[in-house]
Amino acid sequence: MSNNLDDLKESEKSSTGHNGNVIMAVIFIVVGVGLILSNVVGFEFDNWWVLFMLIPVGFFAQNIYRDYQENGRITQRSTGSIIVTIAILATAATFLFEAISWSMIWPIGLVIAGIAMFLGNRS
Repeated sequence: MSNNLDDLKESEKSSTGHNGNVIMAVIFIVVGVGLILSNVVGFEFDNWWVLFMLIPVGFFAQNIYRDYQENGRITQRSTGSIIVTIAILATAATFLFEAISWSMIWPIGLVIAGIAMFLGNRS
């Protein structure tokens, strides 16, 4: 019985690695297609380098997904990855779309950091 359980755990671990590779592959495809379209169509990204900020987001998403697969839910171990992912995405969106200025973003970051510290001290 325990031998079957060990085999099941090993097969689940190997399948989570594949899903992480899929996430990274999708990010690379999106970045590549965006750069190709900017060259072909003539649409210019002034801040095209910001697309490379999505690469660490893929790694953090992979860690969050692996945690979810191992535990059946998002645990406290993944909260740091979630916060960093949101921060990187907000920074990338600020650079790419230039719709929101930094004077609006950094106070929101302070509020989120304060809430995270407050919630971290409650446990």
